[in-house]
Amino acid sequence: MIKALSEYLDFHDELKYYSSLPVRFDGFLEYKGAYDGVISLECAEQRQGGFISGHVPSYYYHIMSGGKKAGGISLRVGYTKGLYYSGQIGYAVDAAYRGRGYAGRACRLLIPLMRAHDMPLALITNNTDNPASRRVCEKLGATLLRVVKLPRSHELYRAGDRVKNIFLWEIAAPTRHEAGGPRFKA
Repeated sequence: MIKALSEYLDFHDELKYYSSLPVRFDGFLEYKGAYDGVISLECAEQRQGGFISGHVPSYYYHIMSGGKKAGGISLRVGYTKGLYYSGQIGYAVDAAYRGRGYAGRACRLLIPLMRAHDMPLALITNNTDNPASRRVCEKLGATLLRVVKLPRSHELYRAGDRVKNIFLWEIAAPTRHEAGGPRFKA
């Protein structure tokens, strides 16, 4: 009983801390030229958040390989209780392109954009029955924080998900070489 209470308090302290993290959003940034020599990101959509809906501003990109769409990735700008369960980063790679490391590459291409929004970390969540997504997180160096049951009130629960792995991906400060990297316009 005491251990369960301790874990409950630790979880709620973690959730409170996570939801209090600051972020900078003064509008969407123009993010061009995201290319790592293998894949590129092509902006597909930018969505405004909404106080009433609880959604945060989001960027949606196509993952491109050889001029063809190989999947997609999103970056949600903010730290909210709802995002604790769905994460700041979501990705999907089309079946024909799986096994090539594209999801991890796409995540790394988001780092300059995350830094521009003063986001030092991102949560990446995945279903416990998705070993490929778990491997992406591990290869990124993300830490498994916990496995959680989704609250019944969460939209992912309503969509049929029940349990999520929650990974924490900490973004290191830019190196001197990276400091001269991409510039953004609001």
